[in-house]
This record gives sequence, C-alpha cells and structure tokens, in this order.
Amino acid sequence: MNEVSTENRLRLLKQIRLRYEEDQNDLSSRERILYGHSSRPAVARYNYDGNRREEELSEGQPSSFRLRLAVALLLAAAVIFMDRNRISLAGITSDQVYGAISADYEEKLEEWASDRGLQPPT
Repeated sequence: MNEVSTENRLRLLKQIRLRYEEDQNDLSSRERILYGHSSRPAVARYNYDGNRREEELSEGQPSSFRLRLAVALLLAAAVIFMDRNRISLAGITSDQVYGAISADYEEKLEEWASDRGLQPPT
C-alpha cells in the first residue's frame, strides 16, 4: 500500500477545512435569509497555513425572545385572572379566549393554502 506523503496529507486537511468553512458559511447565510439572524456562535476558521483562528459571526438584531416570552406570560396570567374573577375585558370573556385557542383551524388553513396554490405538508 502506498504511503501518503505529509505534504499530501496537509493539502487534504486544508481542503477539508475549507469545505467545512464553506458549508458553515452557506448554512449561516441561509439562516440569515430565513430568520434574519444566524444562530451560529463563533466558528473555527483556519488560515492557509493551518493555524486556527476564532471569528465571531456578525449578529443581526438582538433576540426578542425574552420580550415575547414575558408578553406571553403576562397575557396568560391576565386570562387566568379574568377567568377566576369572571371579568370581561372589552366584551371578551375568558371562555371566548379559551374557545379561540382551542379552535381547530386546520381546514381553514388548508383552504387558504389551496387558494394560493400551496401544497399542504404530507
């Protein structure tokens, strides 16, 4: 069996690292297109001489997850408070809120998708 030279091994290693970096960049680019940001933290990059260097990916907008979570928790607490105290807010009762949450919208969504020529997932 042929022995592979060190130079060929280094070339192969560089090629693998470059391919990995390209794949990570493609994935990060797709995430920015779809979600407006990339969830990827620092990615290991390699110089052509094989030395590793860390590079931070540029962050898009800061995440609004905490704000959305706080609003959702406040709304849930408000609905529970309305239910326990039998309060209606702007003519909306907690029973109406529960009904809207538990309603099955699958048929309406399928109709909407078919009107626009979209295929529902199978």
